[in-house]
Amino acid sequence: MKYVNLYKSIVNEQIFHEFKEQRGVTLFNHSANSNYIEDFISAAYVLCPNIIEVNGYIFIADFFEAQEDEAINRLLKLETQFNSDKKLIEQWVNSWSIGDFFLGKDCEAMDNEKILKQFGDILVYNWMRRAKELFPNRSIIVKYGEGLMGELGLSITLYEQ
Repeated sequence: MKYVNLYKSIVNEQIFHEFKEQRGVTLFNHSANSNYIEDFISAAYVLCPNIIEVNGYIFIADFFEAQEDEAINRLLKLETQFNSDKKLIEQWVNSWSIGDFFLGKDCEAMDNEKILKQFGDILVYNWMRRAKELFPNRSIIVKYGEGLMGELGLSITLYEQ
C-alpha cells in the first residue's frame, strides 16, 4: 500500500491572503520574489539567535549585549534590581516588542493581528527549538502576549520555568 503524507509548515499558508501585496502565488513564491539572500540570512539569525548563558541565566545575546566580566557585572546589577528573581530577570531582559523587529517599516501588516500573531507563533516555535537544542534538560518557556514586561503591543519573552 502506498500513501502520501503532507507535513504542514508551522506557518498557516492561509496567512498569505492577509498580505496587502502578494508577490507570487504562494508564500514560497512571495518570499523568493521579495527577499535578497542577505534578508534570508538575517531572518534565519532572528529565528535562531545567539543565546548567552551567564551564571545559569539564559538570555538572547542581542538583548543582553554584554560578555565576559561585563556580563557578570551586568547580571549582578540585575540581581540587585530584581531581588535575584531569576525568572523575572530573564523575562525582563528577553522581552521584545514584535513591532521593534520592524522599526522603520511602516506598513499595514503591523495593524493586522493575524499577521502579528503568526509572526509570534514562528518566533515561539523557533526559539523553543533552539532552547531545547542547547538546554535539553531545562524547562525553557517562550511565549508572546500583549505588553509583556512593559513592552509596547504584542511582545515575546523567553525564561526558565
